[in-house]
This record gives sequence, C-alpha cells and structure tokens, in this order.
Amino acid sequence: MLLATYNIHYGVGADGRYDIARIADVLADADIACLQEVVRGWPQNGYADQTAEIGRKLNRYYRFHGPMEADSSTVDAEGRITSRRRSFGNVLLSRWPIAWSRGVMLPKTRLAEGFDLQRGYIEAVVMAPSGPIRIYGTHLSHVGSAQRLPQVEALLAAVRDAEAKGATWDGGGPAEFMFHEAAPPMPEAAIVAGDLNFTPDHAEYPKFTDAGLLDACRSVGETCPGDGRIDHVFVTPDLAPKVTRAWVDTGTPASDHWPVFVELAL
Repeated sequence: MLLATYNIHYGVGADGRYDIARIADVLADADIACLQEVVRGWPQNGYADQTAEIGRKLNRYYRFHGPMEADSSTVDAEGRITSRRRSFGNVLLSRWPIAWSRGVMLPKTRLAEGFDLQRGYIEAVVMAPSGPIRIYGTHLSHVGSAQRLPQVEALLAAVRDAEAKGATWDGGGPAEFMFHEAAPPMPEAAIVAGDLNFTPDHAEYPKFTDAGLLDACRSVGETCPGDGRIDHVFVTPDLAPKVTRAWVDTGTPASDHWPVFVELAL
C-alpha cells in the first residue's frame, strides 16, 4: 500500500501556476492520500470543487472536510441568489471504499494579532484489501506551539479513544427505520498524516511518540529529508514493522510543499 500526505497549496505551485490536474498526477500511484489546503467554492478559481476534480481524474473515493467555511454567494442583476459556501480544509482520497468518516473541529483560540484559520481533521476507516485501517488526516496551525499543542492533545485523544467512542453509528436501527447496517469496524491499526507544522525539534513531536505512534520515515531510517520537515506520517506500532520505504518527492513544483510517500507491506 502506498500512502501520501500532501499540502497542495490551493492548487497553486511553487512556480505560481494554478493546476489541479498536475496535483492529481503527483498522486497517481498513491492508494491513499491525505491532502491539506484544499478549497471549495472560492471565486479566485471559479468556485472549483478541487476534491471532486482530483477524485474524478484519479478515479478515487474521497471525503472533504472544510473546517474553515464562509459565505461565497452571488446575486445577479435580477436579485436571484446563487447560494454557495467557500471552505478550506482536508481531503482523504482512497483507492478503496471509505466505510465511514467524520470531520472534526480542532481547538482554536482567537488571535489578538496575526492570521490563523479554524483547523480540523478527518477520521475515517478505509476498507483496504488487507483489512480495514484507520486514517487521520489533518493540518495543524502554522502560528506556533501555543495554538498547536491543544490541537495535538485533541487529535491524540481521538486516536487513543477510538474504540470507546466507536464509529459514526452503533448497531442496526429498528425494522421500520432506514438504517439497518451493523456497526462498522474500528480497527486498531491507524495512520496519522498531514501538514503538522512542527519539526522533530518542536515540543509537539514527542507528544506523538510518547503516545506510542512512530514516525514512518524514521522507522525505516529515513529523514524524509532533513530535520526541518513539517509534513509527517505517524503509524501505530503494529504498522511500523510493515513500513518498507518512505521518501519525499522533491522534484515536483505542483505546490509550495513536497509530498511525503510511505510504502507499507500490507
């Protein structure tokens, strides 16, 4: 299985060119991808639904969660409203069905000065051929540790307490109700991936390792590359021995970030 995490910078590359198709091309071989800085409904790119565009091009299942959202409606000369919402957030792409998912808001403290956004994460279970696997795709605050540390605590609590919390439904509904499916799986194996906006030298990094998660790059002796890396993939201990390779594609200008790839023998 090949997993990627990629901050796509709204589809604008390091060369200043907007091109969602080349983002999809970078991810063509990935079985699962966690994306950040994906937008939907913004006038700057014609109100594009980037998730749907990438999903169609790659023929993938997908889930978008935009924790930052606002009005993007227009009114024509006759007063007819086109109601739209603009949002900014995370995407999960998968070659295999996404059995269930939830989009969750992370803690946010208002800044007296400066700029920040509401952050969140996607929690989901992907039905990989080797068995179901939990995925957490997120993008933490860029502002600093004071903003990030509460977000880290909330995210790690979700990973830790997944079994107790359960999926998005429990059991089957009554006969007269439309919802008859049995409770979906909540596997132990989990991956946490995204633009976490901290390096291994920040205080947030040991929070993950102390929680029992392993840096996929370091588990195979890679640096992915350099100590300044802020895009990470962490795995639960049962998955760490199955990581066979990890690397960064430093050759693509499709975003202002480089994608991180992790290969697992599942």
